[in-house]
Amino acid sequence: DNQSTFSLNKVRVVVPTLSTENNTMISFESNPYLRVQVQFPSFLLKAIPGATKEKSEKTGSDAMRKVLDADGPAALDAFQQEYVRWLES
Repeated sequence: DNQSTFSLNKVRVVVPTLSTENNTMISFESNPYLRVQVQFPSFLLKAIPGATKEKSEKTGSDAMRKVLDADGPAALDAFQQEYVRWLES
């Protein structure tokens, strides 16, 4: 197989930190882990002037980070909405 992806996200409830008017606020802590492995023929790397394995890995990591940073707030918002919906059911 030339590519694989593995992800894990440990989520835990943090002890209540703030109480206001009988409403206890809780927090969630998320510790995500993501590994993406892509393999391609070495001649492709040699065909790109100035390309190195390290530079390619950094470019790929930077691109993944940019996507995760862009999509993260929407995912957190959806999590919050679903949690509130669950509490109210």
